[in-house]
Amino acid sequence: MEYDDSFNTAHAFAIDISRWDEENRAFWTDRVGRRYLLTVVPTKARRGRILEIGAAWYNRYQKEVVGFENELTIIDIKPSNSPDIVAIRGLDRYICFDMTQSAEATEAPDSVTGDDCFGYFDEIRSWGVLSHYGFSGDQCERYLDNIDRFLGAGGQAIFKLDIDTFKVKKHAPDVGLGFLEDLIRSRFTVVHTDVLGGNTPGHVLYVEKRS
Repeated sequence: MEYDDSFNTAHAFAIDISRWDEENRAFWTDRVGRRYLLTVVPTKARRGRILEIGAAWYNRYQKEVVGFENELTIIDIKPSNSPDIVAIRGLDRYICFDMTQSAEATEAPDSVTGDDCFGYFDEIRSWGVLSHYGFSGDQCERYLDNIDRFLGAGGQAIFKLDIDTFKVKKHAPDVGLGFLEDLIRSRFTVVHTDVLGGNTPGHVLYVEKRS
């Protein structure tokens, strides 16, 4: 389904960005993909324990976007004192873990508490990570294996695959949009897809764990 980007001020679940500072308000509205996160994803999101992977663009309002009623965990390769991370209001957990390595979910330590096991998640969001970092095919497979391990029964994962990043990033010759979509479909049940255009063209896949 192609996303109709008729963006306005009526955000899903009454997210009131008018009170946000100008820089963050612009951040969340200047690109189609972020507007989609504000207006569409909340209507399809699962509730409970949320895992966001990759935090390069996060800001202080990320917890509000996923919902204060939810527990937010972020996995990233940045140090835990990164300004992008510590500025998030209400962040519940921050974890440094290489998603492209083979590991059980219980082996990813919590950077804040030091706990070895952080449990499983009701929803996992992977927003542009697979298409952005130039992983090899094998790394993409291990990344998806870990998402499958981290996702709880009845959970949902959301993948955004950015078309434009394949043009500017250094990807292995065999890694492209079709490869990644096929890889995702081989591991999960795809329940819905959206197509984004504008200044962040890409495909969004909503998937569920297979029993």
